Amino acid sequence: MRSDIKHLRREQLIEATISVIARRGFARTTLALVAKEAKLSQGIVSFYFKSKDGLLFETLSYLAAEYEATWKRAVRHVGPDPIAALDAVIEVDLGLEICVRKKVAVWVAFWAETRGRPEYRKLCTELSADYFAQTRDMCRQIAERGGYTDIDPDNVARGLNAMVDGYWVSLMMDPRAFDRARAKQACRQLLAGVFPAEFGPLVGSVEMAGASCGRLKEA
Repeated sequence: MRSDIKHLRREQLIEATISVIARRGFARTTLALVAKEAKLSQGIVSFYFKSKDGLLFETLSYLAAEYEATWKRAVRHVGPDPIAALDAVIEVDLGLEICVRKKVAVWVAFWAETRGRPEYRKLCTELSADYFAQTRDMCRQIAERGGYTDIDPDNVARGLNAMVDGYWVSLMMDPRAFDRARAKQACRQLLAGVFPAEFGPLVGSVEMAGASCGRLKEA
């Protein structure tokens, strides 16, 4: 019971830290603001995390673990088919569990700090390398299965990742202009340009579903 309470309290403080960073920025985040956000005393924050640096690193670790667990769970759910797996990655990267303005703002804040903080850089680099290796392997499998001998899986995976990063920044800068469905569709269209037989039908089916929903809503 005591360990459960400790875990919940730490998570409460990390969630409060995410909110404060998203609202105030990295440099202006303090233990006092986190305590206020969590409706706890500053002493409680210091008891669990000892220092601001400790709290910030645990917050980054929490976000990294959440992201990794979410996309890997989605890939496991769809099974061994690399087409479905890559599509599941798009859904996670631009879905409501991960791609929300508050979390994206905090990710961007931590990325900006990696240059001067090797512990942040190491964690982010390892997470990125694992993600890239997995998506590159999905692209490789699709290319081999479809006979795309002139396709470089590295380039496809990096291109998709860069596109997602761009949409994350777009969401952070102007959330009212961000269209989640269009963002997902643009990623599928990118892949359809490389793997037309595999992702072309996915683009078409999603567009038809969207059009049908629109007609029903207008009716």
